[in-house]
Parts: sequence; structure tokens; C-alpha cells
Amino acid sequence: MSLHIAQITDCHLQAHASSQYKGVDADAHLDQCLTWLQQNAQVDLLVLTGDLGHFGSATAYQRLQKKLSGLAYPCIWLAGNHDHCETMQQISGQPVEELRVLDYDHWRLLILNTTDAPDGHGGGSIARHQMAQMKPLLEVAAGRSVCVFMHHNAVPVHSLWQDDIMLGNAQEFTRLIASNPQVKAVICGHVHQQLDRFVGATRFLATPSSAVQFACQQQTFKVQEELGPGLRLLNLLKDGQVNTKIQRLPKL
Repeated sequence: MSLHIAQITDCHLQAHASSQYKGVDADAHLDQCLTWLQQNAQVDLLVLTGDLGHFGSATAYQRLQKKLSGLAYPCIWLAGNHDHCETMQQISGQPVEELRVLDYDHWRLLILNTTDAPDGHGGGSIARHQMAQMKPLLEVAAGRSVCVFMHHNAVPVHSLWQDDIMLGNAQEFTRLIASNPQVKAVICGHVHQQLDRFVGATRFLATPSSAVQFACQQQTFKVQEELGPGLRLLNLLKDGQVNTKIQRLPKL
């Protein structure tokens, strides 16, 4: 059987639900994504790839927990550069600072933390010890294909300001991935836009935000105001193939 995964990213929930994020109601846009999933998609697992709360506030995470509590499938929380790992961990009950492994019949999912060594501007890295942990986990995947989830992008999106704050140790990471062809996909958030690019045998995917989208290939920051929320659907097939699509929803 194939594995059906939904990805929602960069929710940027504010401390108060009434506060806007870059001109939109981030809570309402997230609710819109969750409602669409419940009504339209087959989902075995939901992965939320970071920047879930814009200021890392407990009230934002508590609202998120409540929104997810009625779902019939597990929800995996990742931290991004706007999150507060300790607070997120306390409320979600998940070890967001650790490397996590989820094994299924034909797939191994690696859940990475990219908030190590923050640069103070939005960039982050995979901790050295987690990079070392990855190597044997990839080597002993026991015949499974591997899919990696993380917050920061490891390949550039050709927006100058965004490529300055991508994964800090991207070269080391991509070398490791290139030496392990069983890694079929690396999926991230952070960039608030769609990316689908092969680097060698591995597909690198980035996903639009549930809140607002950033204009592509810009020298400086710019919001693509006409676009509403987005999310990604993944179907991981038992033969290692990855079928995926972006679902965009109307701006409220």
C-alpha cells in the first residue's frame, strides 16, 4: 500500500488569533487548509514543517493543538526559525529538537531539526550530532525508500534574500543525500513558495505557506498578495516513486 502524507508549513500563528500576519488572518487560513483536507483528501499522516507560531508563543501552539486534536491521523510538528522549541515541545509532547524516525512497510521518514546555530536573520542548520546520526539511519534503512522532512531549504530558490537564510550546512547535507540514492525526496518549508527540483536522484520539494506566499526570484522581500494558502499532498508508492501535488486555496 502507498503512504498518503499531507504537508502544511509556515502557519505563522500569532500570539493572539485576532492579530494579522502580513495582512492575512493566519488562523483562518490554517483552518481553511485543515477543513479542505478533512473534506477532500486521504491522509495517513500530517507533517507540519515549521514556523508554526510566528513568535513561538504558547497561546499560538495551544490553538494549534486544539485545531489538530480532532483529526483522525497523527500530526508531526517540526520547528522553524520563528518557533520556540522548548515551548513547542511542552505543548505538542513531541521531541522537536531531536532527529525522529518513522518506519512504514516500504518507507522510512526522517524528521530533522534545522534550528541549530541560528544566524539571527532566519537561517539555521542541522546540528553536527544529528548529521552524524543520519548516516547509519540511511545506510540501514532495510530496503526502504527514504523521505526527509525539514524546515529550511537545502537548495537555493534564486531569491537573493532567501538564499542568504537557507540551510547553513547545505553542502554537507546535500553531499550526504547524494551518497544515498535510497533518499527519494527531501521536503521543506521556509520559503513560502513552490519548488520541485531534482539534484541527482533525489527530488527536493518546497511547499507554499498556509498563511501568505513570497514572490519568487526577488532581490528583496516581497509578498505575492494575490495568492491564498497552499499545502502539499504526497503519495509515497511502495516502489519508491513519489507522486505529489500542490493544493492552492482562495485567499480569504
